[in-house]
Order: sequence, then structure tokens, then C-alpha cells
Amino acid sequence: MKKSEQQASDAQRIRNERRQYWTGQVQRWKESGLTQKEYCINEDISLERFGTWKRRLDRETQIEMTRLVPVPAKTVSSALFIARPVLGLVVDSRYRVEIPDAFSPSTLEAVLQVISRV
Repeated sequence: MKKSEQQASDAQRIRNERRQYWTGQVQRWKESGLTQKEYCINEDISLERFGTWKRRLDRETQIEMTRLVPVPAKTVSSALFIARPVLGLVVDSRYRVEIPDAFSPSTLEAVLQVISRV
């Protein structure tokens, strides 16, 4: 392994160790029932650094939660046969809304309001 590759590998390992350390600290703080300040004083860690890592980990968690989840084709195809549209609505040749029989009137109104603003 080249020296630059070894350095990159070492840097990645260190980043992973830091992430694990701070993930553990944030988890233990949540379980402790203490304020962040109290926890940091008890653990002798920097409140500022703790806050920085907590925000970073929270952002990453939010990003992971908003990722698309693959749906098996069998589920999709069976769902298509269950709810057949009764009414199709085309708006400005740009939007097509298919409205099934059991669609809520208040939801339809909300959808139309959103489309009218676009």
C-alpha cells in the first residue's frame, strides 16, 4: 500500500472512531436524563464540541430518514389494481391527478390549492 493510501485509510479510520465515540456520548446523554451541560460536566467533555457533534449526528439521521426506500414490484403492482381512478383531472397540460372513488373531498381541495399556487 502506498504511503498516501495508508494516510487516507488512517484518516478514515480516525473519522469512524470519532463518529462512534460521539454517537455513544449522545446516546448515553439521552439515556441519562441530564441536561447537555450537566452531562458534559460529569463526563468532562466540551459542551461546545458535544453540541457540534449532536447537531451533525441529528442532521445525518434526518437525511437517512428521508431517503427513498425501495418497494418490491409485487407490492406496487398489487396496489395499482386495488385503487382504480374514477376521475382524472388534467391541469394546464402539466399536471394529471387521478382521483379514486374513496378520495377525501378535503384532501382534493388541499391538492387543488397547492396546484393553483405552482
